[in-house]
Amino acid sequence: MATRVLVVDDEEDYRIIMQDVLESGGYEVKLTHDGQEGLAALEEFKPEVILVDWMMPNMDGETFVQNLRSGGHKDVPVIMLTVKQTADDELEALHFGVDDFINKPFQAEDLLARIRAVQRRANA
Repeated sequence: MATRVLVVDDEEDYRIIMQDVLESGGYEVKLTHDGQEGLAALEEFKPEVILVDWMMPNMDGETFVQNLRSGGHKDVPVIMLTVKQTADDELEALHFGVDDFINKPFQAEDLLARIRAVQRRANA
């Protein structure tokens, strides 16, 4: 059975790119456009990895992760994908609960490698 990856990103172009990359890598993908929709998809889809953008309308990535971590999904690995590029941004994201941080634009192989890495850590 394919690993389920939830994508939470308001940018349609990135959602489509991630879907193509992930499906070609053998993952099952669920796309959502903001944090509220992402939280609503958790129970039905039961993701094993979550890719989330930081800056989104309605509910941003930080609030999404805080809600995720305070709810029943504390152990689901989360990778933040964002145009924010500073070391301080990365540290802030790690402090509020993400497991990894990737700058946009990203390379497909980097994304797939980081997903495999957070899965290894989660399953250790």
